[in-house]
This record gives sequence, structure tokens and C-alpha cells, in this order.
Amino acid sequence: MTITSIRYQPVEGGALGGHFALHVSIGDGNVPGVSLSATELTKKIHDSFESLAIISEATKGVLLDCRGAMLREISDDMTSLIGTLRDWGFMVVLWVDEKTRYSWFEKANYITVFVTSANWPNFRVNEIRYVPPNGSWIEPEVYPVNVAAPGYVEASLDHSPADILKFVTEAKRAWGVVARYRSGPSITFKV
Repeated sequence: MTITSIRYQPVEGGALGGHFALHVSIGDGNVPGVSLSATELTKKIHDSFESLAIISEATKGVLLDCRGAMLREISDDMTSLIGTLRDWGFMVVLWVDEKTRYSWFEKANYITVFVTSANWPNFRVNEIRYVPPNGSWIEPEVYPVNVAAPGYVEASLDHSPADILKFVTEAKRAWGVVARYRSGPSITFKV
């Protein structure tokens, strides 16, 4: 699998917002990165935590940012990677696109789906992040399987505050707002 970055930083927004985790960005092969096997990546994750000298078990989280990755092609690697991280006692968080659910999702502790369309597959997740496509503010459908999952709108400098306010006040369900205007403190590790 192609790894584009490894950083220890706070989770940006949402229910886990502010809690530190090791963010591992998995690319699709089109973005510059390093190709690693699941075994090589688990070693990098282990070594990153060792260098941080973290004692508290509460801060041993790994966020696997899989948005945009070619997941079908790395499914076996992800099963192995998540299984090993769970065996080691890490909390595993996934950031995934709305397109497809994979069997290895069940091994994660927490799943955040990033939704851009009104009609998405609605596989079971812990959190929904709506990323409004260019000028389109159509509330995503949320099926009963996800009724308890908190929802957030990803706001950026490209979105007008009036559009954000209109969306959250007229939506059928409650949506929080995650403002992505700047990055927080982080430690970057060599991939």
C-alpha cells in the first residue's frame, strides 16, 4: 500500500476532535508516497510510538485515512494491519469514503465516513462527515442503521458562512460544524 504521510496530531473535529492519534495517510498510488507492506507499516507505527515515548494507553490511537485509496487492492493488507494494531491494544480509527464497505471495517474501533452525495450506501459507521460538493447543499440520507451516528459538516474557506448556517438550521437532523481552516500541532515521521 502507498503511504503518503505519518503524523502524530490531534483528530480534526468530530466526536474524537482534539484527541491525539497517529495519522497514517494511505494514498492511491498517484500521489507521491512510499509503498509498504502491512508488516512494514506496523513496524513504522510501532517505531513512531516508541520514539514518542508515550506511556498513557489513552493516547495510543491510530487513524488510518483511507479516503481516496484503492481499497479493493489492499484489502488483505488492511485486514492484517488492523488486526495487528488491535492485538497491540491500539484504538483504530478509519476515515473512509462513502463508496464501498469492506469486511475489514468491522475490525476498526471507530469509523468516520466522508459523504459528498445525498444517496450513499449507509453502511454502519460511528460518525458522518458531510463534505458539500461545489455549491450543492443537499442533506445526505441517514438510514436507521446510522441514526445514532453524529453528523458534521466539513466547512472550509470555500464555503460561505450563510450557506453553512442555512444548511444546519434547515436540515432534518442535527449537524455540527467542523471548521478546517488551519492545522494543529503535529510531529511528522519519515515514511
